[in-house]
Amino acid sequence: MDKAHANKNLPPTHIQLEHVQRHLEKVLVSAEMRRSKKLCQFLRFTVEEVLRGHGSELKEYAIGVGVFRRGREFDTGADPIVRVQARRLRSKLAQYYQEEGRDEPMRIEYPVGSYSPVFIQRTAVQGHDPVTPGPSRPQTVPRILAVLPFVGVGNEDSEAFGEGIADELIHELSSWAGIRVVARSSCFQFKGRSEDVRRIGESLGVSALLSGSVRIEGSRVRVLAQLIDAETGVNLRSSAYDRELGGILAIQQEISRDLAGIVRLQFAIPQSGVATA
Repeated sequence: MDKAHANKNLPPTHIQLEHVQRHLEKVLVSAEMRRSKKLCQFLRFTVEEVLRGHGSELKEYAIGVGVFRRGREFDTGADPIVRVQARRLRSKLAQYYQEEGRDEPMRIEYPVGSYSPVFIQRTAVQGHDPVTPGPSRPQTVPRILAVLPFVGVGNEDSEAFGEGIADELIHELSSWAGIRVVARSSCFQFKGRSEDVRRIGESLGVSALLSGSVRIEGSRVRVLAQLIDAETGVNLRSSAYDRELGGILAIQQEISRDLAGIVRLQFAIPQSGVATA
């Protein structure tokens, strides 16, 4: 059986430094990390600072300036970029070590509340018989998703209808154990703003975005929705709904439940992941 042994400050021997550096390069080119340029820069910067003996200097301000190119006036209280990206990096690393890197002899982790990585060396425990584990529930890192306000096209009724769908979606998706949904107030700050979805994703610290539009003409409503990869800006799925305007609440619930199902299938969230009240 394997046991993880954490060394917060590895002695700076050539062999150990080389071991950490090799592992770092392997993580950086992994499928989980290589598409996230800023997260790779965050990871490399902080690991190399620790290896140089500067781990105690890894504060929010230093990372904001050194990695995210914030200026000298960078205010950590007003700009949460480092905290948001640290959460994303922890999630990415956890996903990597559960999947592609599950057999790696070393792990890089960031303790909550710290930006200084620790290196966990997995060593075999001597003198113990192998233990056959019983059945266990597979562990997955929850996807972090943001539902942007649906754009109303035409009149105020379209805008109100779109806000209702976004609210229903946030409620529906929040019931899935495999998904974490950003709060409404954070998502709705982008209402009426035209920004690159990748910048929105970076600002909110999410892996995917749900956005869309609503158009009401006479007695009919048309809803377009897109599920977007927040890192690449690629449209993962697109759906269109044409409905007669009958019971507005019923239509909003129907569409939001269908979209939540699409998200579940896209990210392979098992049916058992539904949280029950």
